[in-house]
Amino acid sequence: MRTYISFDIGTTSLKTALVSSDGKLLAQHTEEYTPASPRPGWLEMEGHAYWLAAVAGTRAVMTKAGVSAGEVVSIGLSSQGQTYIPIDREGRELYPAIVWIDTRAQNIVDEWQADWLSRQEFLELTGYSTMSAQLTVFKLEWMRRNVPRAHDAWMFLCLPDYIAWRLTGVVATDPQTAHGTGMFDVRNQCWSKKMLAAAGIVEEQLPVVGQPGTILGRVLEGPAAEIGLLPGTPICFGANDQFAGALGVGNILPGMVSETTGTALAVVTTTDRLIADSRVCSGVHAAPGVLYFVLSFTNTSAIVLKWFRDMVAPGVGYDEFLAGVEDIPPGSGGLTVLPHFAGTGTPDFNSAAKGAILGLTLGHTPKHIARAIMESCACMLVDCLEPVRDLGVETNCVRSLGGAAASDAWLQMKADMLGLPVERPACSEAASLGAAMMAAVGVGDYASIPEVSSAWYHTLKVFEPNGQLFDAYAEVHAKYRDAFRRVYD
Repeated sequence: MRTYISFDIGTTSLKTALVSSDGKLLAQHTEEYTPASPRPGWLEMEGHAYWLAAVAGTRAVMTKAGVSAGEVVSIGLSSQGQTYIPIDREGRELYPAIVWIDTRAQNIVDEWQADWLSRQEFLELTGYSTMSAQLTVFKLEWMRRNVPRAHDAWMFLCLPDYIAWRLTGVVATDPQTAHGTGMFDVRNQCWSKKMLAAAGIVEEQLPVVGQPGTILGRVLEGPAAEIGLLPGTPICFGANDQFAGALGVGNILPGMVSETTGTALAVVTTTDRLIADSRVCSGVHAAPGVLYFVLSFTNTSAIVLKWFRDMVAPGVGYDEFLAGVEDIPPGSGGLTVLPHFAGTGTPDFNSAAKGAILGLTLGHTPKHIARAIMESCACMLVDCLEPVRDLGVETNCVRSLGGAAASDAWLQMKADMLGLPVERPACSEAASLGAAMMAAVGVGDYASIPEVSSAWYHTLKVFEPNGQLFDAYAEVHAKYRDAFRRVYD
């Protein structure tokens, strides 16, 4: 049996999956870890912890599935963006990994924006519509000022680069991971000399860039013994988790949309042209060819429902907690929720925004508030897609991921508000599946990423929009936008 190992490197856990050559998820293992927060706004973790999680996960999935090392024919990668580790020539870590959501470099962002770098210039150069302190480029400048020894590193590796280097000794990355640093020229597909100079580093301190679905390197004898694989096993270039997830749900044609409603909301739309618009982020798609992506996001979404459930019904499962919300009419009895508990993302970028629940009366119940939170997340999905539609991209379906995709009521609500079919994929671990797709193409088991994506993706259920509710939900969205304007001015 031919199988593929995939690593999906998240913020608080690393998911290892074992996938068969026909796209079946044979086994999965989640290894959790907890980054440290030594100061407010800081988040760090020892880089070695990611390697240990990959080792534990690989051995666990092979044991669960009863698969031998000889049956693993390649390894694929999916990862959070921006997190990076500085290492010296001997491979020693010069500073802990600075995790992507760390905001220690906000003063650098403010300073550059005030002195020399406009948001429009940054957009045209990098495809990023906002200058976020989460981007690696600003943290490298912070490191130059505060930890010069680490800034003089031999190499700066993002997490998939680090795992690949530990396995193969090869220093390389993919375009989507490079894009996430804020130092990648999105039009010319190379490291930006201007942004590297601003961060005080040179191109030789960064990995070379290869294409998803091609072989990056092969596992060395020492790491092979540690992780439980055969020496020479190929590891393939992967992609950022949002774009690996897009592949995993077959989002490979212009007009297709994949959305993840979890802690945050992330929306990936596939286009046939590079779009530069200040309301969204854009770049080259993980499926090679003339394909691009538009990325919209919010900082918080379903985590607000978790916050509310944990406060009023701790320990209760979501099925029980949400039972009956579908019986409440659109509008939640006059409630409007602004779920921006940690600022807003696209298209407004208001970092000072806080959450709000408007219209409360003594007649409202927890079910009304829960439904209003769900409606607000659907409203944010509409807002995330609005710039794409304004620019003439015709969207035709939405494939949903994240914890919210388990709720029929929530997916039906999104379909009714968008006026588009919303699909629940058969495999909920889309990023792991997408990484395995790139691994399968890399060793020639499939001719292309679109081919394997089309072959492996299956729909579990389709939620068709109810045209009779479109006007009611249009009113819900209008009230949400009006509340947004009034509260955040």
